[in-house]
Amino acid sequence: MIQTMLATIGAPVAPRDIEAQRQAVMLRKVMGFAIVASGFAVIAAQALQHALGA
Repeated sequence: MIQTMLATIGAPVAPRDIEAQRQAVMLRKVMGFAIVASGFAVIAAQALQHALGA
């Protein structure tokens, strides 16, 4: 958190912190995709159940 605040006021950020931030952004993207994909899977399963009359 402190590194983020320092970066916003112009202080240099260590390269490993930049890499950690990139990994955190990628993790958020992957988790978001997984959540959306699971939602679509639920909708598809419900549609299939409705189509089969179960």
